Amino acid sequence: MQLQGKSGNRVESNDAGELFVVTESPLVKASRQGKAYSWDSGTRDIDANDTILFVKNLNDAPLFLDQIVINGSNVICEYDLGVGAATTTPSGTAAAESNLSPKNTGAADVTALYDETAVATATVSLRFWTTVAGTAALPIIESLDGYILEKNTYVQVNQVTESTSGSVIIIGHYE
Repeated sequence: MQLQGKSGNRVESNDAGELFVVTESPLVKASRQGKAYSWDSGTRDIDANDTILFVKNLNDAPLFLDQIVINGSNVICEYDLGVGAATTTPSGTAAAESNLSPKNTGAADVTALYDETAVATATVSLRFWTTVAGTAALPIIESLDGYILEKNTYVQVNQVTESTSGSVIIIGHYE
């Protein structure tokens, strides 16, 4: 049965009058609108205590962080995640960015760097320990639900333990 909703949009129901409801996550909705992104450090050999991935929101709209993916390295390695608002100028190499919508190639309004060395360490709010890569180790995939970057705030992931490889991907979206 076809009905017309209050907004003027058509809705469907079954014979009992129950509406069909389709829900999607905020990330899926943002991806449909071309407002969902990932930032990738790539596999890097950085110094101990350097920031393997740094993402700073430059947009007036808040950037909602959804997920982090950390891949192991050649040694057991500690990664610390923190959010900060230091006003120093970040220094590093541009990280790879991907718009998650296949129909949109627009870039996010962020500074995303790997091997960032200039910003003071943010207060650690999450800590991860990886296993050694190549030993059937799976990546660490964690929700970042609740992490919101307002304008000029950033997330940084420091590789605390020295290794010769490792990578971090952060996924986020604008609403």
